[in-house]
Amino acid sequence: MKRFFFLLLPTALAAQNPDSLKTFNTDEVIVTATRASLNTPTTFSIVKSKELEPINLGQDLPVLLDFTPSIVTTTDAGAGVGYTGLRIRGSDPTRINVTINGVPVNDAESQSVFWVNTPDLFSSVEDIQIQRGVGTSTNGPAAFGASINIRTRSVSSVPYGAFSVSGGSFNTIKLTAMGATGLLKNKFFAEGRLSKINSNGYIERASSDLWSYFVTAGFQHKKTSLRFIHFYGHEKTYQAWYGVPENMLKINRRFNSAGTDFGAKENPWKNEIDNYRQQYFQLFITQQFSPQWMLNVGLFTTLGKGYYEQYKVKQLLSRYAPVFDSIHFSIETDLIRRRWLDNVFYGSVFSLQYERKSFQFTLGGLASQYLGKHFGNVIWNAAGIPFSDKKKYYESNSVKNDINVYAKANYIIAASWTLFLDVQYRYVAHRGKGDDNDNNYLNFDRQWHFFNPKAGISFLLSPKHNFYTSVAVGNREPARDDIAYNRASKSETLIDWEGGYQFRSSRFPIQLNGYYMHYKNQLAITGKLDDVGFPIRVNVPSSFRAGIEIAGAVIVMAKKLSREVFRIQYNFTYGQSRIREFTQSTPTYNESYTPIDTLTLEQKFTNTRMALSPDFIGGLELIGTPWRGLRIALSTKAVSKQYLDNTQDERKKLKPYSYSNLNISYSFMINGNKEVSISLLINNLFNFMYENNGYTFSERYVNGGEVTAPVIYNFYYPQAGTNYLAGIRVKL
Repeated sequence: MKRFFFLLLPTALAAQNPDSLKTFNTDEVIVTATRASLNTPTTFSIVKSKELEPINLGQDLPVLLDFTPSIVTTTDAGAGVGYTGLRIRGSDPTRINVTINGVPVNDAESQSVFWVNTPDLFSSVEDIQIQRGVGTSTNGPAAFGASINIRTRSVSSVPYGAFSVSGGSFNTIKLTAMGATGLLKNKFFAEGRLSKINSNGYIERASSDLWSYFVTAGFQHKKTSLRFIHFYGHEKTYQAWYGVPENMLKINRRFNSAGTDFGAKENPWKNEIDNYRQQYFQLFITQQFSPQWMLNVGLFTTLGKGYYEQYKVKQLLSRYAPVFDSIHFSIETDLIRRRWLDNVFYGSVFSLQYERKSFQFTLGGLASQYLGKHFGNVIWNAAGIPFSDKKKYYESNSVKNDINVYAKANYIIAASWTLFLDVQYRYVAHRGKGDDNDNNYLNFDRQWHFFNPKAGISFLLSPKHNFYTSVAVGNREPARDDIAYNRASKSETLIDWEGGYQFRSSRFPIQLNGYYMHYKNQLAITGKLDDVGFPIRVNVPSSFRAGIEIAGAVIVMAKKLSREVFRIQYNFTYGQSRIREFTQSTPTYNESYTPIDTLTLEQKFTNTRMALSPDFIGGLELIGTPWRGLRIALSTKAVSKQYLDNTQDERKKLKPYSYSNLNISYSFMINGNKEVSISLLINNLFNFMYENNGYTFSERYVNGGEVTAPVIYNFYYPQAGTNYLAGIRVKL
């Protein structure tokens, strides 16, 4: 497997070289505007789909990226299928900008990415560029930890068909069928994929029922191309976002309270599910005016609709007006409710690119609007009281407009020095009005104007030795819930300094880089979750992340065979993430669990570690190819201690953990034109019991007239012990 982190070899960068624009590859033009190129002085890496095909057996995209630098992955169901996520340099998913073909994927309101909505997306991916830090200007929310730029599959010039089936532990099964027409009359093309994934999950009842499809079609002729892309995902997952209480870890690591209303219901409700579907539409028109000038314009629409279902015990019906008549408001009964989200996100992206000899220039931007509806209804009640399942017991609407324009320039001086300049203006307007699930009235209308400059310089000492340094500024608005519930009122600013050295060797590639990310008014996670498992955040005045990243490989070639036979790949991150000063509140409750605001405990902390930000992340892969077609890879990941909140309290932490995965794959040809690939993946080979995510909260109580000391509640997300997936893929 030839994975070159940090773009260590020019051969791994062909798609990013500005010279490639001269060949007019429409797939490259679509994404180059928001990507870093070989001579851009910033920290980034590329993962190509071919490198991860042997392990693409059903687990979600974040899990497949687990061994890239500075990444920590999470999975609620414990086996990599369903709700999964990732953090980069300790930054949570809301701070990682994700685009597909330059189109924003982050939810406009929560700013997060829900990978479960795009099942088996990786099967339709050509490559992924991960920029750590602020990176270059992109579309959507600013990158405050990293950006992930996904390019979907390039146009196949020849027809093909492929089918794969895989399965394994926890009744996991994945079916994928793909095909392409190739270039018809050297102009027209079409390609498609259909996928189905099912898994019971490691955690009790944490099942996933996922299916998706991907289609693309268009034409390219001389200097013009038109490409339409549409993909769809539908997920039904049994909820597992509450985690496992600390006191249950030694009793039943697979415990799931979902469906029991936190233990109030004895037998879990069988349909406590999240049911959501999402559709993406993208249309790109590319025109090359001359060898120097090229224009790309994209139109997009993303449609999302779904709900999650809850069994609630002893609910006072007055909370659910006007679903029930007022004569029943004083009655308490069990009921089943659904909380809905119905939204549309649409807009346009563009980039005008100019290249001539030692100068490259890009002018690009985005204009988008998000329309979101939040509402809830009731579908059943235990008392048999008449109600309307069409009426809504709460409803709110929101609108978010996002406009940005950026200009980027690379100027090469004397073939050794490259100057980089990137400026972006971004305007955001977000308003919302209505009621929420707890009958709170919401009404907000906010606007922001952001200016995000970036500059850097790189020096090519020789074809093998390159140095770079850069500084970038990012500004970011609060999310919907931050504003609506007054958790955070200020936008945040990040100044990111990056610097590094690359040794571009075919045998011993290596990159060393350092970073210092200074935040003002950072929206830091507190360690607490809201009632749908989403992290609660607050502004902290001053904080930083600083560290060193090393990545590289040692490659052994067999001269007689004229090919690679063994490789050692590694990446290590050591960093510190600190909050200089912040205040944490611990609520106090009376005997009826009503908060007593006058007894809220306020504690001030200084120079503490940020929540869920390990000081050390390391990955080591040993890859052998003893004969052509056979690949054996042993991968080990280690993550140091993490705290669940920002108090650096030893009682609230994730223990250090490590695990190893073994992958054996073999590819061969039948009849000269049929490729067969067989793969086995054993996850957590040595059966370590560990948790890779968690949350915490503290409360005080009035007991006999006295106020107790804070009581700590920790919850964790245990991961599966040794488990396996195996699959076969046939390509015609």
